[in-house]
Amino acid sequence: MKAKLRKWAQAVEPYVYFLLLLTAAVLPLSQAAVCLSLTAAFFAALLAAGHKKERPSPVLRKWEQGALYAILAVALFSITLSRDPKGSALHFFFTVGQYAAFVFVLLRYGWRRPSLFGLDRRERGASPDDEAAMSELVPLLCSVPAFYRNKFFSLPRPLQLLLVFLAVSCLVSLLGLGQRSTGLDTAAVWVDPAAFPGLTQRVFSTWENPNILAGYLVAVIAYSAAFFHLYKDRLPRLAAGCCGLLASACLLFTYSRGNWLALLAVLIIFCGCFDRRAVLPCGVLLVLALFVGGDEVWQRLLSLVGSEDTSIALRKAYLRSTLWIIEDHPFGVGWCGFRYVYPEYNYYLADTGVIMYHCHNIFLNVLAELGWHGLAVFLAVWGNFVYNAYRLVRYGSALWIKAAGEGYLLAAAGLAVGGLTDHVCFNPRMGLLFWLLGFSVLLARKIDEGRRP
Repeated sequence: MKAKLRKWAQAVEPYVYFLLLLTAAVLPLSQAAVCLSLTAAFFAALLAAGHKKERPSPVLRKWEQGALYAILAVALFSITLSRDPKGSALHFFFTVGQYAAFVFVLLRYGWRRPSLFGLDRRERGASPDDEAAMSELVPLLCSVPAFYRNKFFSLPRPLQLLLVFLAVSCLVSLLGLGQRSTGLDTAAVWVDPAAFPGLTQRVFSTWENPNILAGYLVAVIAYSAAFFHLYKDRLPRLAAGCCGLLASACLLFTYSRGNWLALLAVLIIFCGCFDRRAVLPCGVLLVLALFVGGDEVWQRLLSLVGSEDTSIALRKAYLRSTLWIIEDHPFGVGWCGFRYVYPEYNYYLADTGVIMYHCHNIFLNVLAELGWHGLAVFLAVWGNFVYNAYRLVRYGSALWIKAAGEGYLLAAAGLAVGGLTDHVCFNPRMGLLFWLLGFSVLLARKIDEGRRP
């Protein structure tokens, strides 16, 4: 039996990374597809890990591993503090189970050297058995021209994951723009008609909500700007520029004010810290966006400093209620427990049947659900991603490594600013994207360390 399992492990292991790549590709498209591809990747990786003699070289430092276990333990313990432990536990195992499986596969297979299509053996470090197994994948990829296929799979794996993230974003943006062209009326769902009578449509593309789509697009623009800035060859710059422009156009029609401000923060940091020559082009694009968006954009912007609409009033009410929750529950109300305790602090909503899943602020939501200790561990993990991204920008030994760091710094700034008014990472797929982009920094660090003498 052990011999048979070992044979299966050897057979499936070469496919694990491609399942990981598939997960990154379908992440913005479908939760069901993510569950299928990630489940297959995780169990294949688990089977391979159980029957492999040598242990992979660790990606994380000891304290980084400890921080991840700590945040996992805090979240698990917090279930006992929930008003509905069963509901919190179900959400925990569905959401955190995906995160843990994704991180497990990422850390084992997301940094190895390329091992496909005739690359130099010394470069890929692959065995003849690996080569034979990999060669079976060629028919599956036959629709892609051989040159570009070879070129793509010769890239470092973290870069492959980031390129898939950017490539699929073009499809998401095009679907959003197509949604705009259909004239689909979404006013009843996401628009206050009294405050914005002329606004009848907000695009959401493959995401469930315009604000979630907008948070995703801010990250896309951040990485597009980084790759456009650092690469000087025509094709990479053209691809990054088109990707960023498509995402920017789609972001405009989400009418997400919080994420417009997040994008403004991204552009200010980009122009101030990375490329001051971009001030004029970015200014021209912003003016063009105001012109193309018309009265609806002006109304949304003026509402930030003028009259208060339902959305702003709701967020102020959530903020006040959340502060009361934090004051009464310093150790938190449990994973996904905000929805269960909010009715006790609801003073604004007349319809008590409306479920408030989160407080529309990523920092206060983590604090309310996991307590002060949970927020401290979360910020330590996130801060470690940011610190290592900064080091990649400053000391990275390759352009793609610097671009991965710069893109993450910009995306993190966008998420932090946008997170003041929208907790987009409450969505499981956005949560997976948060971990994918964060760990891509650590994977790039691992490869960068291997390149140094």
